Amino acid sequence: MVKTNNSASASVAQKDDYPGRAYFIRHGESTSNERNIFAGVLDVDLTAFGRLQARRAGADIKKKGIKFDAVYVSHMRRARQTCEIALAESQALKSPDIPVEIDHRISEKSFGIFAGRNLNLLRLALGYEGFEEMLHSHNEAPPAGEKIAQVYGRAASFYNERIVPHLERGETVLVVCHQYVLEPLALYLSDLPPTAYEHLKLPNGKALSGEELIKFRDKESGGAASVRKQINDLSIMWAILLYAPAFLLGCLVRAITASSVGIPSELFRAVIVACLAASTFYTYLDIDFAASKRKVTSTVKYIVYAWMLVRWVVGLLLIFSGILYQNPGDLYKVMWVLFLMVPPALTSPVLSVLWGGNLYPSAILSRTLSIIAPVALIVTFGLAKQLPINSSSLIFFGVILIVGLAIPGALAQVWRDKSPVESNHHSKNWKFIGVLAVALMALATGFQFTPSTFLGDLFFSTDATRSLACLQQLAVATLVFILMRVFAVLTSVFTKDKLIKAEARDAYILLVNPNFFLWAALFLGVSSTANPDAVKYAIFWAALGFFCIPLVEQILFMNSFGNELLRETLRSSRMATEDVRKLFHELDTDGSNALDRAEIMELLGQIEDMTTGERSSEDVRRYVTDYLFATLDSDKNGTVDLAELEEYVSTYGLVANLNVVSAAASPVER
Repeated sequence: MVKTNNSASASVAQKDDYPGRAYFIRHGESTSNERNIFAGVLDVDLTAFGRLQARRAGADIKKKGIKFDAVYVSHMRRARQTCEIALAESQALKSPDIPVEIDHRISEKSFGIFAGRNLNLLRLALGYEGFEEMLHSHNEAPPAGEKIAQVYGRAASFYNERIVPHLERGETVLVVCHQYVLEPLALYLSDLPPTAYEHLKLPNGKALSGEELIKFRDKESGGAASVRKQINDLSIMWAILLYAPAFLLGCLVRAITASSVGIPSELFRAVIVACLAASTFYTYLDIDFAASKRKVTSTVKYIVYAWMLVRWVVGLLLIFSGILYQNPGDLYKVMWVLFLMVPPALTSPVLSVLWGGNLYPSAILSRTLSIIAPVALIVTFGLAKQLPINSSSLIFFGVILIVGLAIPGALAQVWRDKSPVESNHHSKNWKFIGVLAVALMALATGFQFTPSTFLGDLFFSTDATRSLACLQQLAVATLVFILMRVFAVLTSVFTKDKLIKAEARDAYILLVNPNFFLWAALFLGVSSTANPDAVKYAIFWAALGFFCIPLVEQILFMNSFGNELLRETLRSSRMATEDVRKLFHELDTDGSNALDRAEIMELLGQIEDMTTGERSSEDVRRYVTDYLFATLDSDKNGTVDLAELEEYVSTYGLVANLNVVSAAASPVER
């Protein structure tokens, strides 16, 4: 049985030691957590991994022998699902008649117009300091969103009014809610004001007692943990920016020193495989492949597979027809055709998360193509015996697939399944290792693949043959990279009505991000070629494009996102009254100049359509309608008139702030 409680306390009593104990659980991983977007008031579901975390929370509760006298949960689906699963697993209610009570005060913080937005693009658009100030400062908030101080007030009010009476009676209480509620609550339990707020990385699906919550806050809010968090956030935010300078630094060192000796071949290969393994491990630690398959629409699959099939058909035709390869000096032509045929890089899911993609297509399709395409390539080389690809190249190709990709990916997935809470928490805190591994790989690649004569060949033409090869391969590389992006953009344009924006972004990433290292592995040990300079420069320019072009794309995506955010901010702040007046008159079909409860419920749905773009479930909207109706109906006449509605919107904006505390509640005094 679920019942709601919407009362608010006018004051908060000083906390003392109580004979009872409270336990707090942050909901399991949600679809928004997985896709790196803010959910806030959006009513999203748990992922399969989140359900596994909830079951683990229940198992831990059962193992500790805890029995609950009362349970409180946020009205949001992800919290209610976590609560239901954990209780079913633990059987921890002292009596089956104990109700699970909903309280709006422990619902997630409202992120205003940031709801549904990609966290990394927000960080890039606002800057790290701006992002931290707007999201994690006690007195700042996103447009039409809540301040931390407001969440602190309602969380403290909830604790004092609902939890303390149980604790005074020596009872045990369970609270299941959200990160941005538990963090301010940890402050309150520590006798600290909202000005002391620090954003933590609370684990999903882990039951923490009040004492453990305080200790976690103390541990994570200062010292090495705080530094690690900042390094982690900054490295993820600037990942693409790190890769390009790292590659260019390697190029610069090799070009300036004019060293004819690069990194020893075996050492270079070991570095590449180790870095790929680290990157793959941390990438796959965040992806639930078993569940993600169901989240990839057939449309995006057909589009990506169709384009790859076209590339393969054209590529095989060119290779076996003899048009491209007539003598060993033509090897570079085959190389560029194969560049279009290799599978997408396994960093594609990372780009999807960073650039606001849907994640699931990038994860599933890049993995599937990484299994199929290499096998097809090996068969191709077995048939095309005229190509100077030797066994050494194919062995390294296989080592990259097995040691650099398959094994670390499998280990990450096994750890996710065995330890869902610990693996997820580790990923959140140490993901920068994977980012730095790719940066090291870029540095080594830049040094290894830059011809020692590069500066002379490019600027001084000290050797006519080498200079021609340098400029020729630059022209070919430019053509290949441009064509890939032109076709990807055209695909996005022509499928605009068939794919959502996030899926279109994934399709673009998959079509323009070939796996450079699998491709380069094929040619590192070519047995013979009459044009070695062309091969060297083909690999060099391909590497430069692989590491540097995404930086340009990220700048373009960031600027587009920033402009979109600005338009939404202006629309929310300047057009709110006009829009709400229009909605009011559309719903006021009887001309009474007032809206009843059912019309307010529809109004909420239409506001969500206009802002977050996704309606909450009917149950949630009915619950919120009951609460908001009581708030909006200031004269208590059973209806809401236009003036009452405009007063609310002028305060909270068009985004439906489902967490607004009743005006009757006074602030928490410290």
